Amino acid sequence: MGRLNKDAYPEVTLTLDFGGSGTKGIVQIKGGKPAAFWMEPAVIEAPRASLTFHTRNLGNAYPENTTWVGVGEDYRAVGYLARTTYSATPRLKPRKYELAVYKTLAAVWVIKQKFKLPDSFYLSLALLLPPGEFEDSALLKPMLKDALAEFDTPTGIAIANLVGYECFPEGGGIYAMYCKNTGEAIKRKVLALVMVGYRNASVLISRRGILDRGKTANLGMARMVDLVIERTSGLESEQLIRAMIAAGDDPKPQHFHNLSSGSDIRSGEIEKIISAVCDSRTEYVIALSNWLKESLPPRNELDEAIICGGTADYLRQELDTVFPATPIIWHGGVEIPPTLNEQSLGNRLADVWALSVYHGAKVRMSARFQETEAIASNG
Repeated sequence: MGRLNKDAYPEVTLTLDFGGSGTKGIVQIKGGKPAAFWMEPAVIEAPRASLTFHTRNLGNAYPENTTWVGVGEDYRAVGYLARTTYSATPRLKPRKYELAVYKTLAAVWVIKQKFKLPDSFYLSLALLLPPGEFEDSALLKPMLKDALAEFDTPTGIAIANLVGYECFPEGGGIYAMYCKNTGEAIKRKVLALVMVGYRNASVLISRRGILDRGKTANLGMARMVDLVIERTSGLESEQLIRAMIAAGDDPKPQHFHNLSSGSDIRSGEIEKIISAVCDSRTEYVIALSNWLKESLPPRNELDEAIICGGTADYLRQELDTVFPATPIIWHGGVEIPPTLNEQSLGNRLADVWALSVYHGAKVRMSARFQETEAIASNG
């Protein structure tokens, strides 16, 4: 698991998925039950004086809405604060690891506030990165260890001693849980793991239990949103996404009323938006389907496909047609406990939840091993 301190047991076990639509996390405090949280994806540089001014009334807001972090002279607003106060965008172009340090620090501070943790504690961390960026995990580990050792926050200096770290390609949590549930059978199958999220689409192939390095393309939901915006005018992506998801496979005028600006031309505007959504969906699905067919093994070689990710549910009918004769296990059969779904994230939590189960089990196993060693040495 990449333990950095053999003798320390973490008070906090944290699993993070840096999705383009938001950072999803599962946290477990030692002795407590797992909890889920979500933060908006925006990150932006800002002066410390400005950050402290805008977060001077911390008691009136949830910590995830007032988050900023500082390492050395580098200060960033993160999440809701970054978007509303500093007009930050989700920034889908930078590789995820480039912003992962700030998003991780932000998540750690939010957890510290929510669970009333001390200013210094031990942390075990598991992360998900796109397969195409997985090699960056080796760069990310020392960056995170150094930054977590001392960073500035709205409530002062925080110290998270990183005593455990591992990183998986996106889909790795679902794959780990699927392997556990499947047992020896995974060693006899050729399996495709297809993830379609907001920013990326990724494919991992498991051949008789051997997982490849995977492929990633910028073919997430954001591609379709961009196509709709190109065909229309004056639309904001956040409102558009909500309307598109609500409309699903059958867009109707009522789904898009809130996007139109004037009552006199509302009907014409809405019809134009609906036409743009339908045309963009067709164009997007063609691009995504062609990329998947190029990335997947031949149909006669493939035994099963796992399809997951928030956008996968939106495109369920179209993705079914990519695998006409291959059994599909949606979201790897992972079930989200109702207690973790207070924010209605649903299947978007599947990967990070599955990885948290896997990582948490390794943390507990390591702790039992350390306890056994301690007893033997004192014996």
